[in-house]
Amino acid sequence: MLNLKKTAAAVLALSSSAVFAGTMGPVCSAVNVTVPCESTAWDVGGRALYLQPTYGGGNYGYAAINNNGRTVEYNKNWGWGFMIEGSYHFETGSDANLNWYHFNKSSNRSYTVANAGGLGVMTSGVGFTGTSRTDPKWDAVNLEFGQHVDFGEKKDIRFHGGVQYARIANDVTLAATGTFTGPAGAFTGTGTFNRKPTYNGFGPRVGADMGYDWGNGLGVYANGAAALLAGSSKVTSTYTDSLGTQLIQSASKPSIAPELEAKLGLKYDYAVAQGDLTLDVGWMWVNYWNVTQTTAPFTLPVEGDFGVQGLYFGLKWLGNVA
Repeated sequence: MLNLKKTAAAVLALSSSAVFAGTMGPVCSAVNVTVPCESTAWDVGGRALYLQPTYGGGNYGYAAINNNGRTVEYNKNWGWGFMIEGSYHFETGSDANLNWYHFNKSSNRSYTVANAGGLGVMTSGVGFTGTSRTDPKWDAVNLEFGQHVDFGEKKDIRFHGGVQYARIANDVTLAATGTFTGPAGAFTGTGTFNRKPTYNGFGPRVGADMGYDWGNGLGVYANGAAALLAGSSKVTSTYTDSLGTQLIQSASKPSIAPELEAKLGLKYDYAVAQGDLTLDVGWMWVNYWNVTQTTAPFTLPVEGDFGVQGLYFGLKWLGNVA
């Protein structure tokens, strides 16, 4: 009888200890980080870009009119561009990729200004009308060396590093007809400004392409990259008017330009007899700092920024090599 009581007391003690200590929850194992099996493949692709150029910093002179103390900006029209790329895939998830982005959009506008507090070398302008034209151009060529890494079955990241060459240019013309006070004194007639800023830069670039697989070929991705370009910023500004005045100023300087870019998108992978097709659509943001100069005759150059943002969609084909 005594032994039975001792046994019951021991069971109750163990039970109460389990209640107070709690029970162990589910045990989670770490996600396996792997690389793809060794393979060799090629891919080619292209995207259509629908972008809007943006200008920042002190670069108001791209296409802006001062109307009664308020800056009125023009010529930030959306336009079409393209991206083409090709890659070679080798070993266990390694690749070499070459891609080229191109954007060029000419825009023309007409305007009427009641009173301008200053238009370039003109100290004032009253009741003038005119036209403005901009022709921004952006080219970026990237050479990337990447490594694909899988984090479980649904998540993957492609780390990459390489170099970028970028060229950013514009041709801006502002023409006005009205009454002005110019370098040669007050006159009624026409004044025209033209600016041609250009930047060429080359430097290292790094980034990561992160993807999440929803299944059935559908996935979402977020890509980011950064570059640091060393190059040259140049600008030529010209002013002419109906009095025969002509003023020309040029400026050139070495410039270090940081660049950031990001993409968010959706993709769909479809297997075909000769490889895989990938359709994707997304939104991109790209910005360069200190890549342009704004100057007018008798004024000091002011550095500015350039960027593009907008929609893209495209198609890529991947073919395995036996």
